Amino acid sequence: MTGFVLRGDSAYAVYFADWYPHANEAWLDVVLGTFAEPEYRDHVTFGCRIGPVQGQEQPACSLVQAARRRSGSALFGLWLSPDQARVHPRLSEFWAVTDWLILNDQLLHQHVFHMPPASESYGI
Repeated sequence: MTGFVLRGDSAYAVYFADWYPHANEAWLDVVLGTFAEPEYRDHVTFGCRIGPVQGQEQPACSLVQAARRRSGSALFGLWLSPDQARVHPRLSEFWAVTDWLILNDQLLHQHVFHMPPASESYGI
């Protein structure tokens, strides 16, 4: 699924969400920037996996390589690795957008909050 997050009447972020019921997880890429075409010079893309994490009862978000399943479009700007994301000045904005999406995007919410419990068969 793809969508925009608006702030007022302007695009604030664009997101790409994929979920895999058979793997008990969801993947989310969030692009932050001004959306000034065609170069998107200030764009940065964060990625996270949402799913079981050892030692946690509920699904959790973990930083992953951004846009690993996406095309080479300029829209994505700089694709952050987990290490780059951890120190990026917009990290808190990424987590705020992620939290908002999990609570407000009906399909993502349904998948994350109604994910079956992790099982050994998933190798998690």
